[in-house]
Amino acid sequence: MKLVRYLAYHTNRKREETRTTMKWKVLLLLLFSGILLQAGCSPSSGQNEQKTEPTIYTTVYPIQYIMERLAGDFVEVTTIYPPGADAHSYEPTAKTMTDIAKGDAFVYLGEELETFSSTTAEALQQEKVRLIGLAGHEELFHDESTADRDDHPAETNHDEHKHGNHDPHVWLDPQRMQEMALIIEKQLTDIYPDRKAVLQQNLSSLQENLRKLDRQFVKTLRSSKHKEILVSHAAYGYWEERYGIKQIAVNGISNSSEPSQQDLINIIEQARTLKMDYVIFEQNVQDKVSKEVQKEIDGKALQIHNLAVLSEQDISRGEDYLSLMKQNLDVLKTATD
Repeated sequence: MKLVRYLAYHTNRKREETRTTMKWKVLLLLLFSGILLQAGCSPSSGQNEQKTEPTIYTTVYPIQYIMERLAGDFVEVTTIYPPGADAHSYEPTAKTMTDIAKGDAFVYLGEELETFSSTTAEALQQEKVRLIGLAGHEELFHDESTADRDDHPAETNHDEHKHGNHDPHVWLDPQRMQEMALIIEKQLTDIYPDRKAVLQQNLSSLQENLRKLDRQFVKTLRSSKHKEILVSHAAYGYWEERYGIKQIAVNGISNSSEPSQQDLINIIEQARTLKMDYVIFEQNVQDKVSKEVQKEIDGKALQIHNLAVLSEQDISRGEDYLSLMKQNLDVLKTATD
């Protein structure tokens, strides 16, 4: 089977890439530490010391979006990801590290998505920048029953879709986005206590938007003819839990977590049995294995936005979290009708 031969080759290549990445991380930590130490010891000009406004650096776009909604009027919010980057494989440059060190805070999710985050945090420990990691907030990740709520369908069993300790894609659940916004608002209030009233007002507005989005997902997906979606990447477990969607994923939580040969055969057989018409790809990931699956089942391609990083096109069009999530809902409606 052509697809099985391709997967065997690709798996061996990924193992070699992983070994190379580990060596690079060690060198990166040493390099960052040396650069930051040198930056801390170097005399600074008066121009560099004058800051026009606070700057906070973030990782994934949903964190940036929350920060901008809450504090964009008085804080410059900058993501360290270039447009269209893959959050799973991105590594910061030395310049990015020195920029972060000069900021007021660095807000990130955690190493289950951002593999560089623990190394980055370690290198920045001696700097004045405040490090705000969200992965330690268990309330963002824990399973929760929605079967007893009138406005949500009974959830499917999510246990079989877990990989590792946490599924990091919490922002795809509007309710978890509300929780993340609350956590970030508390951190911002601690940094900028004189802005407490503004932050609370902005939080209230954002949470109302997210509640409305949640209701739109519930209303649209309640009438779906079937709940299965065939996706290239297992990023949608929280939709399973919240809205009763069942993802059949080619790759695991990380795009580099590729299926075994037997897994791949089972996925194709399941898709054929369910007569699935679509394979859902992501906007910033080129996935050859999923394209082969699409050929095997003679399926059509749909594109969903994982929202981890905006593309240049997203930015030029003025897209934001709410508009992209509504587009995702349209894709889900097509795939489940």
